[in-house]
Amino acid sequence: MKSLMKSLMMGFVVVGFMAGTAFAEPGCKPIHAVQRDVLVTEGCPSPIGFCAGGTITGNHGLRGASFFSAVSFNSIPGEAPTRQVVPGISTFTTNQGVITISDVSVFDTERGTFAGVGHIVEGTGRFAGATGDVFTFGRLLPDGSFVTDVAGEICWPE
Repeated sequence: MKSLMKSLMMGFVVVGFMAGTAFAEPGCKPIHAVQRDVLVTEGCPSPIGFCAGGTITGNHGLRGASFFSAVSFNSIPGEAPTRQVVPGISTFTTNQGVITISDVSVFDTERGTFAGVGHIVEGTGRFAGATGDVFTFGRLLPDGSFVTDVAGEICWPE
């Protein structure tokens, strides 16, 4: 019985994997990375003075410098004032090129947590012409730094 259950479970995993890859867009790859940032003021183009810079470590060439520039902090109607919508621009600079992402996050300043969604709007080098969606979630650490999990999909032109 244990062997049958193991075989069935393995079959579900294989079918699930095949279905996921069968429906993926041609030229697209799943991305996974961890971003570690601190607040920075030097070179900060943010109109509200909120920028964070650090590193990104992930797959498909996502290894290098990370930078985020907030456009604004906006209250959410009907929510606590500690929950803010934060649109901004993220860039990942690697030795293979640069990816620029337009994103919007919700940041809970009381809890120090955030989550966002973005889309790749520009790329250079290996990432020239790339598109895709990027999903993030993270937290503010006691030392004032941020750790962010990055997932999504990057698609290269055919």
